[in-house]
Amino acid sequence: MAIQLSRRSLLLGISGAAALAVAPKIASAQGFNVKGAFAEPKPAKRTYKHYFAFDHGIYAANITKNAKLKMGEVKKDSHNPMFIDGLFENPPKAWEPRIDNGYPNVILDEHGVYHCYYTLFTKHPTQSTPRAERAKTEYPTKGERKVGLAYARSKDGIVWEKPNLGIVEFEGSKENNLLMLDVAGTGVLYEPNEADPQKRFKLITRKEENKKLAVAFSQDGLHFSPLVEWPENNTKFGADCHNSVFRDSRTNQYILTTRLWANNLRVVAQSRSDDFITWSPFEEILRGNGYEDQVYSMTVFEYNDIYFGFASVYKQDDIGEIDFDTHTLQLYWSTNLTEWNRAVPENNVLIPFGAGREKFLGGEFDSASQFASAMTAGTDRIYYTGSRGRHRNWRETGLGLAYVDRNKFVGLVARHSGKPMEFGINPLKFHGEKLEIWADIAEGGKLAISIQGKEGFEADKCPMEKQPNGAYLVSWTGKSLVEASTDEKLGINIRITAENATFWGFSGEFEMDERRYWRA
Repeated sequence: MAIQLSRRSLLLGISGAAALAVAPKIASAQGFNVKGAFAEPKPAKRTYKHYFAFDHGIYAANITKNAKLKMGEVKKDSHNPMFIDGLFENPPKAWEPRIDNGYPNVILDEHGVYHCYYTLFTKHPTQSTPRAERAKTEYPTKGERKVGLAYARSKDGIVWEKPNLGIVEFEGSKENNLLMLDVAGTGVLYEPNEADPQKRFKLITRKEENKKLAVAFSQDGLHFSPLVEWPENNTKFGADCHNSVFRDSRTNQYILTTRLWANNLRVVAQSRSDDFITWSPFEEILRGNGYEDQVYSMTVFEYNDIYFGFASVYKQDDIGEIDFDTHTLQLYWSTNLTEWNRAVPENNVLIPFGAGREKFLGGEFDSASQFASAMTAGTDRIYYTGSRGRHRNWRETGLGLAYVDRNKFVGLVARHSGKPMEFGINPLKFHGEKLEIWADIAEGGKLAISIQGKEGFEADKCPMEKQPNGAYLVSWTGKSLVEASTDEKLGINIRITAENATFWGFSGEFEMDERRYWRA
């Protein structure tokens, strides 16, 4: 077979097997395309734009000095965990011996009700071993395992109930919170404005009987239609993870993000659909770096023209390391859905582990693994399942909640403290006078903003007004941003110097020079 290298491959000096990872439309042994490189649609034109600090496409080249990216603050709720494996609740729920990864889908509807759909084991060989004896008992690797889909709900997102739904029979009774049996990695999408009310809730899952992906629909989010298998392009192997789905605002297509296999490693792949029934062939979109950096599962959502991925990264390389067989929750982002970036190169962990990982079952509930829902339950809430104990060993899981400002996922800070950081923004063409700089300035810190080569736009003539949204409204006394950029072909160049401050991004009424921002 002749291999045609992409321009990107040649520029990087990649050849042979490595080139397969970047050449477009190369089919893998699993029947999906490896690293598709087709161009993606751009977002719609907006009068108000917002760019984030982690987006390297915003910075002017060869100007940045003493700056690095740092993950923002995530605050865990004091009520964590909000619910746990049903086997350990009072009274015990026999149908819920082990939530395991959980793959939570937490949705806030227009009535203020929180819905949580999660994968669980309904039968597991660990359930016969009392909790107190597990630390000194060898973990059973053989025995019957059955999976399913369960449901919980809440009025405030803090206090949860697992209602008796009367839908699924388990061991002679329907008094349980089960929605389906023998399905795994279920993703749920809620579309309140769906024209067909019977399809407001959409579900995609893997059937355990034949390992095929299938879909179902519901009006109330509880009573789903019979599962319908994909008519074509179904998986040959894989998708045993969170099958995360959302609707892309750019194409109006449904986007499924799942996990397949290549070179004996877990890789992230996507499929698209116009009707939620017929799906495209899978395209690989993300591959980690060896056994110690495998993306086990990733939920995807979009905000301010950026696609965000909450990736559970699996460590499977060295059995002697304390973090072997654990999952860290990391943040990825993309402008086009096909090429993904680590938000922070040096430490990309979004939600830190709870304390006591070395104690295994004695650690905090989220001390070893974390799997997150997309942000579909409020603008500042990340719901996630956390576990203590290793992935393939004794393990206990609960639902957690962490709070984060979506505009402050990642900030730019000084690489060497005590010294100012300096950077520039790519040219901006203003059609209005609004410019907001998203920043936090510590006591004794400062933020100096100027426009290169423009008289009257020096830093000492730039008052900043803190806004209720947390951003600083920036202006220059007696000057117009629109007039300043009118005579500039590409726009004006903003320069920023900061001390003891964090830069989160910028927004306003402008268009940025994006000639090199989008893939041609």
